[in-house]
Amino acid sequence: MNILLLYIREFYNLAPLKFVTNIILMVIIGMLEGLGILMIIPLLIVAGIIPGINTNNGLTVILNHCFQIIGLQVSLPNLLILYIGFIFGQSWLQRRQSILNLDILQSFAIFLSTRLIRLVASAEWQLILSKPNSYITNVFITELERVYAGIKFFLQMISISLITLIQIVIAFLVAPSLTCLVLTGGVILFIFLQTFAKQTRSVGQEISSLNRDLLFNLTEHLNGMKEIKSYGVEAAQISNFVKIRKEMKKNSNRFNQIQVKTNMIYKIGSAIFISLCLFSAIEIFTLNPQDFIVIAVISARLWPRLSSLQIGLQNISTMLPAFQVLRELENQCLASQEVLEADTPTIIKLEQGIEFRGVSFYYENSRTNYALKKIDFFLTAGTTTAIVGSSGAGKSTLVDLLIGLLQPKEGEIYIDDQPLSINKRKWRNTIGYVPQDAFLFNSSIRENLQWFCPDSSEEMIWEALKLASVDTFVSGLPDGLDTVVGDRGVRLSGGERQRIVLARALLTRPSVLILDEATSSLDSENEKRIQHAIENLQGRLTIVIIAHRISTIRNADNIIVIESGQIVEKGTYNSLMKNKNGRFSTLSCLCNNN
Repeated sequence: MNILLLYIREFYNLAPLKFVTNIILMVIIGMLEGLGILMIIPLLIVAGIIPGINTNNGLTVILNHCFQIIGLQVSLPNLLILYIGFIFGQSWLQRRQSILNLDILQSFAIFLSTRLIRLVASAEWQLILSKPNSYITNVFITELERVYAGIKFFLQMISISLITLIQIVIAFLVAPSLTCLVLTGGVILFIFLQTFAKQTRSVGQEISSLNRDLLFNLTEHLNGMKEIKSYGVEAAQISNFVKIRKEMKKNSNRFNQIQVKTNMIYKIGSAIFISLCLFSAIEIFTLNPQDFIVIAVISARLWPRLSSLQIGLQNISTMLPAFQVLRELENQCLASQEVLEADTPTIIKLEQGIEFRGVSFYYENSRTNYALKKIDFFLTAGTTTAIVGSSGAGKSTLVDLLIGLLQPKEGEIYIDDQPLSINKRKWRNTIGYVPQDAFLFNSSIRENLQWFCPDSSEEMIWEALKLASVDTFVSGLPDGLDTVVGDRGVRLSGGERQRIVLARALLTRPSVLILDEATSSLDSENEKRIQHAIENLQGRLTIVIIAHRISTIRNADNIIVIESGQIVEKGTYNSLMKNKNGRFSTLSCLCNNN
């Protein structure tokens, strides 16, 4: 409950004036409803609709006095108009309160989702790597919705509690002893049914777990659709999906059974206690008829509200695990936030070069196993450097360190003798990055190119396309730059996608271009096109090529060979090839054989 109260406090802090206004409206609505109940029977008595009852005592006297003060004649039309006025006022305020309530809830929903996306976006890359995409997606789509629902249930409980409290006060003023008896029965039932609240908390935890598993299963299925169909294992994937859905059905049924059982017990319990109250009112307390009718009406309305409170508590208990999941992700993101300087468009104009000084790195789940160890090298500005090695050698980790996504555990990276750690934002604005898996949005080529550079002109776009050797291809398309590429660029070939991503990187006019195995999945023809584009860029900017195909790096100024997280060789292509016993020569032979 502490987590729930934390979010309620944030909910209040978001719009305290609206929150207080909302509560005041709830109180007024409760009072009007209570007055409506209080006056309906005495009004009918005063009007002579219920004959044979003394009209000179209790509520009747109060109403007569009120009518004298306002100068109205006690007549049936006037009484009914007054009653309608109460109901109209209550209904109008209830409408305003509902609109205000929804506005506050929606504002809080925007606040929570915006805060979460900012926290995730500013978290260190290592935390993002440790979380499956489906986990974060589940928190955004499913768990946040459950948190909103939990807050909504909480507000509903406040409303019900206030109205119930006002009705109890009115009933207590009319018949204190009988009201105490009714409340005693309600408290007994409330305590008895608390065991169901604990059960619903368990159900809520299972719901969070199953939602996460379902989204993970669906995401993996869609991402691996081609392989699944290729191997003909659709049935196994469908079976896993159906299994989770059946578990979710079982869980929903369990929760529904708890709610239905709670409602049944409340109905039976209320029937027993109302019967006892009626018997006590007639035989023990000997209430006068009009007070008896008022107490009967209040009791009939009070018990369903007590039942609603219990069900509301169960719903909140079910939602509490969602609050827990959301808070855990928020805390993890806060604990691993990147420390970045002010977000400005300024860049670093690389003049001297990039230096790794004694850089070592390990991932948190494997502290004893270094991904990189004691890495030392210097990349001169304006040169092309290739970093090669077998799979798992540490090339991708080195790229993430170079971009500033990961922070060295030991040593430091320097950009023109300035530590990278204090200039991350400027450094990332300086870099053009082309990954192995070319990512494109399901939109036009123009929109994909302007993703990082929204203010780029038509001339700048075509210049970048030309540098990437893809201008001829784009100009030949029926819709040119407005051609929609499909989901992840599926309507383009691998080489076309890669060159458009290269053009996008060049459109930002970077000082440093990083190609992370950008040609590894391409055929020889497209590989030559990318290689030709890179060769045209040599000397214009600093280029870092991560590769496992030796043929793509023949013209590099420097080559660094990594094995098991350590540098084992450095030199030019020709000098390294002369060492027949060296690792580079071995990798070259393996590539030629393949």
